[in-house]
Amino acid sequence: MPVIGMDITSIEGKRGNEASKNLRVENGPRIKNVTTKKINSLGKEVLDIDFEYECLYRVSEKKKPFANITIKGNVLFLSEDVKEIIKKWKKDKKLEQKVALPVLNNIIRRCLTKIINISEELKLPPPIRFPVAKPSE
Repeated sequence: MPVIGMDITSIEGKRGNEASKNLRVENGPRIKNVTTKKINSLGKEVLDIDFEYECLYRVSEKKKPFANITIKGNVLFLSEDVKEIIKKWKKDKKLEQKVALPVLNNIIRRCLTKIINISEELKLPPPIRFPVAKPSE
């Protein structure tokens, strides 16, 4: 079943003065809550999945991040098993792989694209490594 929509509700980026060559970038999505939402045009209930994608910049693992970029939002996911998925979420706070994988991949793709631009504006390194062209031998 597919992701049928994604809304971003909040984007926040902050940078302190501390910087180093030994900078560590930690980033990834987190599912915060799962509820249902009625989509009148479809005549169905869908999963409404709240998420947070956080990108942290640290000088060492023990230090508090000196910079961070956070994106919050929600993903709408169409499934035939809405009630079953909600029941499992309330019990375990986990999503089955058949739901989690497409949802997380969508969040990662959309948020990383935005975070790359924001990191450039904040004069931070991008959260992922880009390929580098090298001279041929």
